[in-house]
Amino acid sequence: MNTRPVEPRGSVGGPLTPFLMLGLAWAVIALMWLSWLAGWIAAAVTGQPAIGPGFGSAYLEYLLRTEWSALWPGASPTVVGLVFAVLLLMLVCLITLTAMWWQGRKPDAEDPLPSLAGPAEVRAMTLSAVAAKARRLRRGLADAAVREISAESAGVVLGAHRRRRGSGPRLYSSWEDVILAVMAPRAGKTTAMAVQSVLGAPGAALATSNKPDLWATTAALRAERGSVWVFDPQSIAHVPQGWWWNPLASVEDVEDAHRLANHFVQQVRNSQGSDDFWIQGAQDLLTSLILAAALEGRTLTSVQAWLSDSTSREPATILKSHGFGASARAMSGRQAGAPETREGLYETARTAAACLANPTIMAWVTPPDLPLPTLEVEAFVESADTLYLLSKDGAGAAAPLVAGLTDQVLRAAVTLAEAHGGRLDPPLVACLDEAANICKIADLPELYSHLGSRGIIPLTILQSYRQGTRVWGERGMDALWSAATVKLIGAGIDDARFAEDLSRLVGEHDVTVASRTRDGKGHTSYQTSVRRQRILDPAHIRALPKRSALLFATGVKVAMLNLLPWYDEPSADRLTAAVAASTAEMTRQAQRTRAARRDRLTQRSWRGRAG
Repeated sequence: MNTRPVEPRGSVGGPLTPFLMLGLAWAVIALMWLSWLAGWIAAAVTGQPAIGPGFGSAYLEYLLRTEWSALWPGASPTVVGLVFAVLLLMLVCLITLTAMWWQGRKPDAEDPLPSLAGPAEVRAMTLSAVAAKARRLRRGLADAAVREISAESAGVVLGAHRRRRGSGPRLYSSWEDVILAVMAPRAGKTTAMAVQSVLGAPGAALATSNKPDLWATTAALRAERGSVWVFDPQSIAHVPQGWWWNPLASVEDVEDAHRLANHFVQQVRNSQGSDDFWIQGAQDLLTSLILAAALEGRTLTSVQAWLSDSTSREPATILKSHGFGASARAMSGRQAGAPETREGLYETARTAAACLANPTIMAWVTPPDLPLPTLEVEAFVESADTLYLLSKDGAGAAAPLVAGLTDQVLRAAVTLAEAHGGRLDPPLVACLDEAANICKIADLPELYSHLGSRGIIPLTILQSYRQGTRVWGERGMDALWSAATVKLIGAGIDDARFAEDLSRLVGEHDVTVASRTRDGKGHTSYQTSVRRQRILDPAHIRALPKRSALLFATGVKVAMLNLLPWYDEPSADRLTAAVAASTAEMTRQAQRTRAARRDRLTQRSWRGRAG
């Protein structure tokens, strides 16, 4: 028995036959009426009286007998034929356009848009809705009319709602949403997500990246609002050092030291999120050393020196003198243990804090020789300044310091929010691009659960879900996913398991299936049934086009978005000029750095020959 979809043309004896015969009859009637109309029009055009028979049986009789003179007295059959041809062409064009319009509106089982969120279902994320919400959440907007609240003051733009015929309104997250974006490289995560969030931040903005493009695109425009601070110890954007930051300035107790130590240990923690003996011991060791240095008003230089000498008693002495007896005893106990154990702990700690051995990196976190301003984290979160944190990934990179500074900014923002009734106004936006590479904050999933309620809006951008599990483990990444109230899934999802999970979250819809069955005796039967089918199967999710994203928002049906890259925005000309200027300056600085390095190598070579 053969079963296949029924084609629209049907077949003789099939269920379409009565409709085809009826349609054919009406087509014949329409053509006859068209010929009658052509005769009347031809008579009017040539100035002859229209005295032929009306449209009816008499006209049909004359038409069948081809008695043209009786049909259109005084009108030339040639003129009538030309008018008829024109009318027929117009009718065919009208029917064709109508059919195309209808076909365009007709839902397709392979088209997910009719089954995704429609205009009514995303209304809560339109500008007017989030502006009304912003007036409730932000003290500074309490007296403003909703229509007077700008898009930047209302929320973070996510993209334009995609519909079957073009784009709909722009959709925004509110000032109590926390955002997670999973997008492959070149899918628009920087041009459409990171740039938009930084430029639109109404208050302080923090951005992390391992590339200079985000800084190059946004720094000039952000400088119009406040100061721009660029942390670039590895010369990613080749921005000269213009300030420094003391990571130990906010360390007052064991908890503070433990958090800072954790950012270093994250560089060597395994992908399962569990700690073995050496990693946990290294974190405890770094906690003691960091606390000792902070209590004495020292810098990370002392921490690095103590790491190099596993027998130094100075840290334990400092801890004891400041009343941290338990920490002092733990420190002494590690040093008094078996040499193999002691050296293993110290070596693990040295590996985790490898960046402290790099003088170029240390110059940004220790007092400079020249007078440079100090970044005061508490003052930053109250400002409209912008902080760019740039680092490479890998061993010895400045990533632990990027994570540490980000963490201190978030904690300072929480403290400020508590001092202002529980919520920051204006909100702080933290765009954590490449978070799984250069900003591995261990408890980020837990922070996500409450930052939004305090007016602190994190946007964490990952290249894949699996990348997140390597940093926070399965449970941690699941917690981060669950805590994010707005989730964006862009192009390039190659994780089959994640794509399957997304497909199931998008859901199913009813699809009408028509089939024709022919048995061995030549009898044909027709059947129409309804089946449940995935709106988007994993293959379709993987094949999402660039500049597109699926929006998973709490309380809202899944929607499709068109992303909004900065080069398509009204400010594109200004941003393009800013990129050109920043790139030119970056090139000049890179050339100076290269020339200086070449001179140093040349001098070293000459000294070697002279020796």
